[in-house]
Amino acid sequence: MSKEILLVEDNRVMQLLMTKMLSSRGYQVITAINGNHALKQLEKSPSIQLVLSDWMMPELNGIELCFRLKSPDYGRYIFFILLSGRDDDDSIVEGINAGADDFIAKETNINELDARLKAGFRTLELHNQLVAKNIELDRAYATIHQDLDSANALIRRMLPKQTSFPGVELHYTHIPSAQIGGDMLGCMQLDEEHVAVYLFDVAGHGVASALMSFAIQQSLSANTGTHSNVKRKKDTDPFYMLRDPSEVLARLNQSYLSQDNNNLYFTMVYAVLNIRNGTLSYASAGHPPMIWLQKQQQCSHFIEQDSFVAGMFDFASYKTEHVQLHHGDRIFLYSDGITEAESANNQQYSELGLKELVQKLAPQPINEQTETIVSIVKGWCGIEQFDDDISLLTFEWKGN
Repeated sequence: MSKEILLVEDNRVMQLLMTKMLSSRGYQVITAINGNHALKQLEKSPSIQLVLSDWMMPELNGIELCFRLKSPDYGRYIFFILLSGRDDDDSIVEGINAGADDFIAKETNINELDARLKAGFRTLELHNQLVAKNIELDRAYATIHQDLDSANALIRRMLPKQTSFPGVELHYTHIPSAQIGGDMLGCMQLDEEHVAVYLFDVAGHGVASALMSFAIQQSLSANTGTHSNVKRKKDTDPFYMLRDPSEVLARLNQSYLSQDNNNLYFTMVYAVLNIRNGTLSYASAGHPPMIWLQKQQQCSHFIEQDSFVAGMFDFASYKTEHVQLHHGDRIFLYSDGITEAESANNQQYSELGLKELVQKLAPQPINEQTETIVSIVKGWCGIEQFDDDISLLTFEWKGN
């Protein structure tokens, strides 16, 4: 790095003498006669980072100049050496307290002065290297942040566009946490009689979880063709059969078994509603229980299954079960970001708390109920941003 020094000395003879000595050691010396002049010189020469300043000067003395240059508001880092004819302990303490990096008596010989200056330039070089590394890190972080924003935008585009089907009204809320996460929900009409809904939650946060979430979503959305995970080809009309929800989960489990010790797995619930008769077939892979809000009985129930998470165990099996919905019944699928949200005293909202809230808000229209649930949980936690992804999907069977 450049060996530029700003020498601030009001005594012309001393200034000439020190300039000559320092120049003989290879330093490029720029001079100033007081603190104000030094500030102007630094403004004209932004490459200067080492200042060797006299203490006692008119207008702006060395201590005052040091305060200015060490202020957080000053635009660059300066290594400041205070030069003084006073060599007592109190003077040294006063100089160091002002922010000076070193203190040198004027009668110090040139060899010691040279050694101190070299140490100062080594400190500057380390500082500048650190600044350069921080700039590189900031750029890398900005790139990563931009990529994560793009990934979040892509995930939002993957959310359901169609939320109304014959006999079915559907609403959802999906709020990513500060980090990109692995929650995803969806719905699709399988044929004239069946609508599938699902919600899954990939463990962890970050790019790996988001990529796995994207892949699972693609595996489900391709609901036609030979490799469909939701339909099986048949040789007779209508040339397909719907796969049972348990088979859908089993196929996904085999497709995403953890490899290379990445420990990625996911919980999921997959359900198929017969929109003509209200039969709901479902299977769960270690996911929180669905909540069934029964309109006629004015009560809510858990729809639970004991099951393995998906993507972890090759021996995992799943089972399909059925419930019969009635006109106006609602089903709630959700991620544990809601039920594990914590209050200020570290109490979780809990699945039971959510079930009770669902029942309490039963008179509300389905779209209002979905939004109100998330708003109430957020208020209960006293937060603006959830720590985990929040996904809530609600659908109501309107009847045939």
